[in-house]
Amino acid sequence: MKLTSLLLAFAATALPTLAADLEPTLGKKGKLLLEETFSGPEVPKGWHANTGSLRIVEGQLHAGEKSSDKHIGAFRHRLPLQDCAVQVEFKLGAMRVINLGYDPAPGELKKKGHLFSVVITPKSWSLIEHNDKSNPASKTKVHAMAKTDFAPNMTYTLLLECRGSEVVAQVTGKEPLKANAPDFHVKKPGLVFRMGGKDGQEVALDNVKVWALE
Repeated sequence: MKLTSLLLAFAATALPTLAADLEPTLGKKGKLLLEETFSGPEVPKGWHANTGSLRIVEGQLHAGEKSSDKHIGAFRHRLPLQDCAVQVEFKLGAMRVINLGYDPAPGELKKKGHLFSVVITPKSWSLIEHNDKSNPASKTKVHAMAKTDFAPNMTYTLLLECRGSEVVAQVTGKEPLKANAPDFHVKKPGLVFRMGGKDGQEVALDNVKVWALE
């Protein structure tokens, strides 16, 4: 039993990880606006599932899509933001796609729908500007994209920063992605996470930190 316990403990410490704190390139980290480690038994207050599922598993937030919703899984955390940096650790698992991005705050733009997102799949990642759902002629624009593998059981750190019209996304072990668009400067009402996969598949998120960017 003692040998088994030692082997299990070693396996836990040897899990693959590329998690590490990242530093922004568009400014300096200012006031810490949010820090969440998901250490409690329940989903913390303020994390709201619009579609899909949210649950705490061994100190991580697990999120997935439900086919019964007939919509990609989506959850939000309300937190007024503008120039900011968001850092989160993630493990993709079997998910086909995960997004982290923003909506424009009400009254900021004459636009319906999301503002921009960093999109991660098992084989690529990108920075996209979402289409205007009120305009049938509007199309989603890919500002930056790179083909690269994301190992399903590897823990990565993502840092998404925005300042003025500029956006930079960093992931440990990857070359950064950059984008620039006039609408990006607007106020944002909070974080938007989305994830797509089959029932029972989940992305694991941990150690979310948000700073004002100075």
